[in-house]
Amino acid sequence: MPVEPRPAVNEPDYGDDAQRWHVVQSKPKAEREACEQLRRQGYVVMLPELVLPRKRWEALFPRYMFLRTTSTEQSISPVRNTLGVSQLVRFASKPATVPNDIVVASMEMAKRISGQDEVVSHGLVAGTAVELIDGPLKGLQAMVKSSAQDRVLILLEIMGREVHIQTQAKFVKVA
Repeated sequence: MPVEPRPAVNEPDYGDDAQRWHVVQSKPKAEREACEQLRRQGYVVMLPELVLPRKRWEALFPRYMFLRTTSTEQSISPVRNTLGVSQLVRFASKPATVPNDIVVASMEMAKRISGQDEVVSHGLVAGTAVELIDGPLKGLQAMVKSSAQDRVLILLEIMGREVHIQTQAKFVKVA
């Protein structure tokens, strides 16, 4: 079962094109925690996320996210003291900003890359009966437990015991 990426917000509101986003660096492996804490403080936060094989998720830019204030009166000074945040990225003493179109493009790129990684071209899904067509176990019948990209995890019965084996999809065919 593929893992669905958790949306950054329910309906992404990127704001108008004139609005710029601040860049926030999180502590290691704390992107989601920092994102949640910043949202609780009323900021709009975008964290481009990927769904990759063998991993639940990964940030498109590890440890970095985009932050926008919801009003002109909202200060960005509490950001650096937020749980999970390492720092607000700065150039000299000025906070780094990114144009709106870069944030939109990053979010779309993350969705596009994740979509490609979830594509399974061989069509072997859990529960499909297969036969091994190559290798030392050629001719044995098995059941697909899971699959991704070019790999298939199959369940074989060998000498009265169930054994899980991972193989390339090209070495099995539907029985």
